[in-house]
Formats: sequence, C-alpha cells, structure tokens
Amino acid sequence: MLGTIKLLTVLVASVASVHAQSRVDGSLSLGPSGQGSCTVSATRPDQFACANGATCRWQADDLAFSCSFGTGADGSTVAGADASSGPPGRQCVAHVGHWDCDDGSLCEIQDGVWLCESFSSSEHGDGESGASGSCNGLDLGAYDVNLHIVALFVVLIGSTLGVLLPIVCSSVLNGRVFRGVFFATKHFGTGILICTAFVHLLYHAFIMFSNACLGELAFEPAAAAISLAGVYVVFSVDFFVMRWLRSRGEHRSAALAVLHADDPSRSPSPTGEKSRGDSTCDLGHSHGPARELPTDYSSTQAHFDVLILEAGIIFHSIMIGVSLGASGGDQWIPLFIAIVFHQLFEGLALGSRIGQLVWRTGQAWKKWAMAVAFALITPLGIAIGMGVHASYNPNSGASLLSIGILDSISAGILIYGGIVECLYHDFMHGSLARAGLGRVLLALFFVLAGSLCMAVLGKWA
Repeated sequence: MLGTIKLLTVLVASVASVHAQSRVDGSLSLGPSGQGSCTVSATRPDQFACANGATCRWQADDLAFSCSFGTGADGSTVAGADASSGPPGRQCVAHVGHWDCDDGSLCEIQDGVWLCESFSSSEHGDGESGASGSCNGLDLGAYDVNLHIVALFVVLIGSTLGVLLPIVCSSVLNGRVFRGVFFATKHFGTGILICTAFVHLLYHAFIMFSNACLGELAFEPAAAAISLAGVYVVFSVDFFVMRWLRSRGEHRSAALAVLHADDPSRSPSPTGEKSRGDSTCDLGHSHGPARELPTDYSSTQAHFDVLILEAGIIFHSIMIGVSLGASGGDQWIPLFIAIVFHQLFEGLALGSRIGQLVWRTGQAWKKWAMAVAFALITPLGIAIGMGVHASYNPNSGASLLSIGILDSISAGILIYGGIVECLYHDFMHGSLARAGLGRVLLALFFVLAGSLCMAVLGKWA
C-alpha cells in the first residue's frame, strides 16, 4: 500500500495554465483540417475563422496553419456542446470526465460550451512536452468539495455492498435458490473481470501512452508489453507457489479424494469444511474414464488465486478514485455515477470468489479483511484526489506515465486471473465441463452479460 501511495505522488504538478496555439495541417486553398467549417477572412487571404472557435493563419515556412483558440488563458470556447459525441471538428476519445483529441488538445464542457486547451507539437520535438496549456496546467472545472465528500461515502457504500453481498449470503444462506443466485453472480463476475482487463484497463493504458503531451515513446506498444510482462510475472509466481505447496503436501487431500472418488459418501462434502462450490478438477488418468474431485477451496493455492484477482482490482481502483477526487466540471456527475456502478460490479465479482473460499478455524477474519481492503481502496483514492486537486494535472507526463503503467500492470494481472483462474478453470476443469448444455449456455450468458455491462461503464469510468 505504501508503494502505491508513493507512486501517486508523481501525479502532482503545480504550474499555471497558459494560452496555447496548435499547428494544424491543411492547405491555403482548402483551409485548415480538423477544425470544422472554416471561412477565409475578407481582409486576410491567409487567415481562416473556423466553426469550432479557432482562428487559423497560414504559415508559409511550415506549410501548415497556426491556430489560436480563444482570447483568454483558459483555452478556446467551442460551439456545439454535446457530451455524447465530443467536441466538433476534432477526433477525440472520452476519458475520465474530459476528451483527449488527436491534435493534443483536452476538451471538456463548461457552462454549456466546449472548452479546449491545446499545444503545439513543434514545441516538443525532443520528445518532451512543451510549455503548453493542456500539458503544463489544466483547469479541471468547477469543484464542489461537499459533493466530493458525499461521493466518497456513496462509493464506499457501493463498494461495500458489492463485495459483502456474496460473502454474507454464502455464510448464512443455503438452498437451491441461493445456489442459483451464486452461480449467476460467479459467472457474471468472470465477465466483469475479463472485460475490465481488456476494454477498460488495457485500452485506457494505450490512451495514456499515446497522449501527445507524453511525446513519442521509444517503444510504442508499451501498454501491451507491460501488460504481457504482468501476465508472465503472475503466472510465474502462481506456478512456483503451486510447486512449493505441493512440496509441503498441501495437495495430499486431493490425492486421498481420488481414492474415494467412487464412494461419494466418503468424499469431502461440497458444503463442508474442506470444500465448497460446484467447481471440480478433472484428473485425466491414462487408463479408464477421467475422475473428478471437488476443488479444495480451503487450500492455500485457492486462497492465493483470489488474492491475485484482488491485487489486480486494487491497483486500478485507487487510480480511478484519485481521478474522481481531483476532477470537477459538468461531466463529473456522469463519471461519479459510472464509478459507483463500476465498484458495485467489481465488488460482486471479487466477493463471489471470496465467498466460495473455505477458511480454517480462526482464520475467517481474513475474508472480511479482503472485503474491507476492496471497499476502502477507492474512497482512499478519492480522498487523495481531493487533497491534490488544486495542483493535479491529469495531462502531465508524470500522471500519464504512472496511470498508464499501473493500468497496464492491472490489466495483465486480471487477464491471467480472469481467463485462467476463473473462465478456464470453471469451464474446463469445473463441473461445467460435464454439465448439461443448458447449464453451460446459461453460464456463458452470464459471462457475456458481465462483459457487456462493464464495457458500457468503461466509456466513462
């Protein structure tokens, strides 16, 4: 936790916004590109007034336009305030309450109009961002401290409800209805985890590393490379932990279960102290049919696998908390709502995996500690964001690098955990491997439903 907090300190930047100009491609005969409809000035044939509020002047030396945005130090006001489609005349991507555009500008809606801040790409030819408005300082919009305090507690409640609901239900409820609900929640959570890794985290990391304020990376697919490294590291740790546990005889109970596989009365009860759930491991003997034994959810290996999932979730949960706590403006409310549901769904995903674990006598407190860690991490990020919002610049090089790296690492962890520990294990080695077609299709439906829900939320969260 201390390492994560130290890493967050690189997010703080303390410089003022400045007026900016942008270098824009185009031709003197056709006008500047990417600025909407432009009209040539009646008095200056080399100057154009564009629909997005820019005034562009042809620079013969550069064979390009130099466009200024507005008359104040806070950037340009752009007509056509539509938060769903982004600022007009630009190619932009929605990101945490604002839009990142391909010309290096950052746009958000304030008082019903788009406000865009840009910089000149010629100012950072050495790979470093120039002294520009959007890179060196950014007005994050109107900031309501009281509303942010309310948001902290609402996110805390949503996270707590999501993670505790499956855990509490698995402890106090039983029966066919509960097993059905737990089945749906478990596979819905699998879809959430996998979609979070690919659609939210990995994509978000690519956006961070491709931001013009960061300059050109020496290795452009850095997000994918870091994520892949995360997959390899987690796999290596998981593999050697498994070998170590086997050397200690942790899987001795599994071997005994094989001897009693033909006698269900002597096998561990799926709801007893040694195992829980409907997941099984296919042993695949070379002679005779393959045999199944219930997964030992009391084993150290099973508990370690869930810890891997939680680590991947926590790494990025604190970052979205910082973003919510530091940002403001007209798009803050949609971002806040999206993050509440984001934490609720991820809590259900994590809680369903914690809830199926079986704890040895005297160790049940650990599941509550895992739940509390998830519930508190995003509110902690919000508190940090509130503390640094006056100097926080999400478009600074330090912010882009730290968020991009953490998102890439988290993506790698969740790709491995979601696909290998959840999807592959449940369908290939669990009871679904031999379940009826209807039950398998139902499980796939919940996996896809979880992915769809998180994909929709990923646009804003």
